[in-house]
Amino acid sequence: MLKLTLAGLRAHRRRLLLAALATLLGTAFVAGTLVLSDTLRTNTDRTVAGNADKADVAVVADNQLRKLDQAAVDRVAAIASVRQVQGLVIGDITVLDRNGRPVRDQPMGFSVTMRTTAVQGRLPAGDGEAVLAEQTAKTLASGVGDTITLVDHATGEPHSVRVSGLSSVTGQGILALRGGIGFTAPVARQLTGQTGFSEMYVKGGDPQGLKAKVAAAVGSGPYEVFSGQEFAERQAAGSGIDPVVLRSGLVMFALIALFVAMFVIYNTFSILVAQRTRELALARCVGASRGQVFGGVLAESAVVGLGAAVAGLLAGIGAGYLALPVMSAFGTPISPDSFTVTPTTVVLSVLAGLLATVAAALLPAAAATRVPPVAALRFQAEPRPERLNRARAAVAALLCAAGVASTAGGLASNGKTYPLVLVAFGGLLFFAGVILFGPVIVRVFGGMVGLPIRRTLGVPGRLAVANAMRNPKRAATTVLALIIGITLTTGVSVITSSLESSVGVGVGEALPADYVITPPGTDSSVTLPRSIGDSLRGHDGVTEFTRVREAPVAVKGATSMLSTMEGAIAPGVVQGSLDGFGPGQVALRPERASELGVGVGGTVSMTVAGRPVEAKVVALVTGNVVPRTLVVPGWFDELFPRRGDTSLLVGFAPGTAPDASRAVVDEATAAVPTAKIVATTDAKNRLEASLNQVTALITGLLALAVLISLIGIANTMTLSVLERSRESAMLRAFGLTKRHLRLMLTTEAVIFGIVGGIVGVLLGCGFGLAAARVINDDIVLSLPYGRIALILAGAAVAGVVAALLPLRQAAKTSVVEALAAQ
Repeated sequence: MLKLTLAGLRAHRRRLLLAALATLLGTAFVAGTLVLSDTLRTNTDRTVAGNADKADVAVVADNQLRKLDQAAVDRVAAIASVRQVQGLVIGDITVLDRNGRPVRDQPMGFSVTMRTTAVQGRLPAGDGEAVLAEQTAKTLASGVGDTITLVDHATGEPHSVRVSGLSSVTGQGILALRGGIGFTAPVARQLTGQTGFSEMYVKGGDPQGLKAKVAAAVGSGPYEVFSGQEFAERQAAGSGIDPVVLRSGLVMFALIALFVAMFVIYNTFSILVAQRTRELALARCVGASRGQVFGGVLAESAVVGLGAAVAGLLAGIGAGYLALPVMSAFGTPISPDSFTVTPTTVVLSVLAGLLATVAAALLPAAAATRVPPVAALRFQAEPRPERLNRARAAVAALLCAAGVASTAGGLASNGKTYPLVLVAFGGLLFFAGVILFGPVIVRVFGGMVGLPIRRTLGVPGRLAVANAMRNPKRAATTVLALIIGITLTTGVSVITSSLESSVGVGVGEALPADYVITPPGTDSSVTLPRSIGDSLRGHDGVTEFTRVREAPVAVKGATSMLSTMEGAIAPGVVQGSLDGFGPGQVALRPERASELGVGVGGTVSMTVAGRPVEAKVVALVTGNVVPRTLVVPGWFDELFPRRGDTSLLVGFAPGTAPDASRAVVDEATAAVPTAKIVATTDAKNRLEASLNQVTALITGLLALAVLISLIGIANTMTLSVLERSRESAMLRAFGLTKRHLRLMLTTEAVIFGIVGGIVGVLLGCGFGLAAARVINDDIVLSLPYGRIALILAGAAVAGVVAALLPLRQAAKTSVVEALAAQ
């Protein structure tokens, strides 16, 4: 049997090549996943060790309104074992461009500490120098040696500094999000106006013992104290891509790739066993037992799986290394020195490929044992297709119904985690039913797709449809591999399309204007001159304008803001009425009314500039930009004469070019160059850019599953051509030309591609919409019709590509040789 197995491998090496390629790709994905996971862990560990060396203890202020003060730093510095203490000053700054205007994307200002490391150049040596975060250097188009100009927080005068170096701020909270410019501590205070510290870093002895001493010295308050190790791990978790989440996602896609590969491998060995009926029967005639036949087929699969798995391991390691620059582009820079390949990865990858191949060959091997010895004496004909028995149909229907029920349960649930699990589980159950219904699905959809083909392509078309439908079970196994990839690709497209639609709607609701203009800094006492709003409101291009003014008042001993708004945006009334809204009256948001314990008809007592004022609650109001406590503009001006604007919301006519509208806003705010200007399009573009990056990454991973499924179609077509070589020769002998033979085979593959595309798109749209709905109840559901059409067209083109190898095989086969072969 060993000699027979080896001979079989040599004889059928070309037929086994595509099955080996499917195993290779699946194993490569697994190996690449594990290599990247190990590399991420190594990179994180190195980051952790580095941060632990720089700070033995870190103190973080949870509440940015109650930061650590200098007294707390002095108390920590007085601890006997402490060698160094540094506080982190961080706050808003205003950077000017070469024309003296504030740049659109303002970074944060921060003080250079022991955590700051220069990746290029050096850290500031004096007050006239600064270090730029790498992303900020790109935004400002500045590098080492350049001079940048900022605005002094106290005086409003320009302040120039020279760039001494570039720094990485990965994992450093808001700095990683907005970028930053680092200064010496005195300059950081001067430019940000901040005197407190957001974080404190301490060096001096055993971290755990020092942690307790520092906690005691800092005292109670909104602070958290970490050892250097704990703090570094906390920062690593926010470094851009969570290694645990990424590892889980990659493993999921690796399993999908292996699952698709198993379909291809199963189909390959099923066809091979069917084609080797006489060979296996002869083996039984000369004394081979059923167990030996079973073991022989499994041995063939093991040899194929082992060879392909080893090759896949090498390919996965190479792909993992090449993925490092891609991950750096996605915001997770990883040094090549962190690249890690562990023995566990090697063993697991090879075992995954080997076991997947052997498992896929189990059913074909079992079928080989049922070949009777007498079959060696019969003419080898293609097995008759099996009918879908009632038990299988009942189980399939039950699985599909359970899948629909699980998905419906997820949609009806109000939870945040389990609904998505229920939808995913429902999708798996439904797809299991589709697998059992596979032959029927192929027959039905194949007949629908084949109807116009029969009428338009003549004899080649009719032959192609008949060949595609000849063995629905085999065709279903082939098409199901493609359906998996297309279902997932379509589902992801539907989800991302819905999220993209929601981004526009969500940004429009959160910022119901083209521009939002606010005062510089974070001090509530700073306002915008009313002249800015007056000039914008009177501009011809401005179609919508709303101004909001706020001032502090005391309510029940606590400071809160009293607001007024006038213009295009009106609050929505939940309860009560704003008819006749006037002096001595107030409208509250429902949550503010609940905090104060009052309702419509109640009274709110306030202290304004030291004198008591009472206002009657006339309405509960809502709206994305509606303040919590609202009064009419006239009464607000009486309470706070000459108070400036807190924010301006400006809308332009549809179709106005962004550059033109921005020029109008810039001109209006020329008197206050430090005013903050947020454009709705900017916020939308940033969110869409992040979403597109994730979509591109996931689509790239799913493309591998589609690629493996195409190998399955090519494999089935190739084996089918070999199996039908005599039949094809007969057709050629009766007058079918090579061109018509190629057309027949191409059409047959296109039918497989279109059927897989249609079923995959239907499943992907259905479960994609369900998943999008449970991800967010407020999501705007959207079907990407353009992408769906592209997927269907791609499925048809994929069928043509998959048929290239079989076409070549069929074209070079001699008619005489094929007729004499059986």
